[in-house]
Amino acid sequence: VYEDRQLTYAELNARANQLAWTLREQGVGPDRIVAILTERSLELMVGVLGILKAGGAYLPIDPSLPAERIRYMLTDSGAAMLLIQPGLDPCGFEGTVLDLVEAGQAPSEANLALNATSSDLAYMIYTSG
Repeated sequence: VYEDRQLTYAELNARANQLAWTLREQGVGPDRIVAILTERSLELMVGVLGILKAGGAYLPIDPSLPAERIRYMLTDSGAAMLLIQPGLDPCGFEGTVLDLVEAGQAPSEANLALNATSSDLAYMIYTSG
């Protein structure tokens, strides 16, 4: 539940799987960092789960940060892909930029075979300090 919207666990899983299929087709796999630039929302949860299901590692970025900080995080992390909420500025990111909503429209809602292990990177977090 987020504000006035909600998803069942089945709906969340299906949407995350659809995104994961798209990400996997784009080459996301173990230790591949996918940045996600979005406001707090149900789509943020779908994005994080979709990245993990594809086997990648997520890098959450708060869109309220200054553009210079966002650019630094994208460059420093080595992220090759950015999932972005429609209407937000990708801050000059030169890698693959995918609309978070459109990327989650793959035809399959089936679970993907796991290709990550416990030794693979799951996420990257930048702190303010």
